[in-house]
Amino acid sequence: MTQQINLFDARFRSQKKHFSAGTLALALALLALLSVALQSLYARQNRALQATLAQTDRRIAALREQMVRFSTEYSAQGRSTALADELARVEERLRMRRELIASMRSGGNGDVEGFSPYLAALARQTMNGVWLTGIGIGGKSGQLVLKGRVLDSELVPAYIGQLNKEEPFAGRTISELRLAAKPPARYVEFSFSIPLRKDAS
Repeated sequence: MTQQINLFDARFRSQKKHFSAGTLALALALLALLSVALQSLYARQNRALQATLAQTDRRIAALREQMVRFSTEYSAQGRSTALADELARVEERLRMRRELIASMRSGGNGDVEGFSPYLAALARQTMNGVWLTGIGIGGKSGQLVLKGRVLDSELVPAYIGQLNKEEPFAGRTISELRLAAKPPARYVEFSFSIPLRKDAS
């Protein structure tokens, strides 16, 4: 039987030195390079933040200036004329609406029952060759104004006679009648006014 002798001893093995002077110098060079890169990155970010801060400061200054300008424009001494004009228009519309409501309640512009009897009577009285183009009821004049067109001017008195058969128009006189021929057209335009209150006719 053969016997084997192990002559290997770990103490005699050549060992690598991890922290040699070259490795340490390389590590220091990498560390210096990394710190320079980080410093340039932080410097770039710092410049970007300073630019943003300067832009924000300019925006704040512009907003302050705008606020001062608006405060002088809309103060009691320097009130804007556009705002005053708009307020005057709104107040005028409100006044007109109040007058209209008061007039409708009192019957100042005609019958208190409203305008539906007139419209119903106009709807019932139709005539071939006559058509209405506009109806004005009430207003400051207190008149019913009818505008229309006829194929023949002789139809206007006949149409008025038909309207006099209706209760809302019965016994009321026409305060104004106008006829106007339009030469190229084949029709005649007419308009007439009837007082809404019977005591005015």
